[in-house]
Formats: sequence, C-alpha cells, structure tokens
Amino acid sequence: MIAITSRKNILVIEDHDSIRWLLGKFLSKKHNVTTKKDGLDAMSWLWEGNMPDLILLDLNMPRINGNKFLKNIKNSGFFKDIPVIILSGNESDREVDLCYRMGAAEFVQKPFSPIQLNQKISTVFNQVPQMTN
Repeated sequence: MIAITSRKNILVIEDHDSIRWLLGKFLSKKHNVTTKKDGLDAMSWLWEGNMPDLILLDLNMPRINGNKFLKNIKNSGFFKDIPVIILSGNESDREVDLCYRMGAAEFVQKPFSPIQLNQKISTVFNQVPQMTN
C-alpha cells in the first residue's frame, strides 16, 4: 500500500535573507516552499500563474509592504481565497486588528517559535476548504 501525502505549497514573503532562508529550510520538510524577498516579487510570481495554498507575509518590506500586498490580493478576484499568515515584529492591537480586518487568517509575532508557526499553519489548513490546483 502506497501512502499518498499531499504537500502544500507555501509562499514565504520576507525581506530579511536569514529569516527567509530559515523559513524555507524549516517549512520544506513538510511543504513545497517558494520564497520571495518582497511584495512586488511575490505579486509578479502570482501573476505568472502560480497559486500557493498559503502565504506567510512579513509586514515591513520595501517596494510593496505587507499591508499593501494583503489589501491587493484580498481585493482581487483571483487570489482572495488564499489564506495569509502575517509575520511581524509589530504586534500592536491596532496592527493586529487591521490585518484581521483586511483578511489575514492568523498573526504571528516575531521572533516566533517553529512550534507555534507549525500550529498556526496546521490550524489554517484545517479551517480552509481544500483548493484544487
């Protein structure tokens, strides 16, 4: 009997090289991971026809920041259903509330523990109807 495992596709958008590398290395044990250094690179990748199952999004980035990126995809007809987990060093109540109102599925404060991040990812995947690619 062959066990079929369905690896999810995760897009990591993070401008710090070390955090982007760490997330890619850690998450690739269970998922297919694509990393982008900012919102502009990520939007280009999405518009090329790529469709991740989940986006991990840093808020403080150059060119297109996380808030603008989140607003753009949640207002688009094509990408609005992709769940987004925010990664941020700013966990003010105002910032967290704004992210949830804009459509974020979860909010994780930096520095984060890998266990906490895994739990948030599992929670999101268990809540979201399975998308077909």
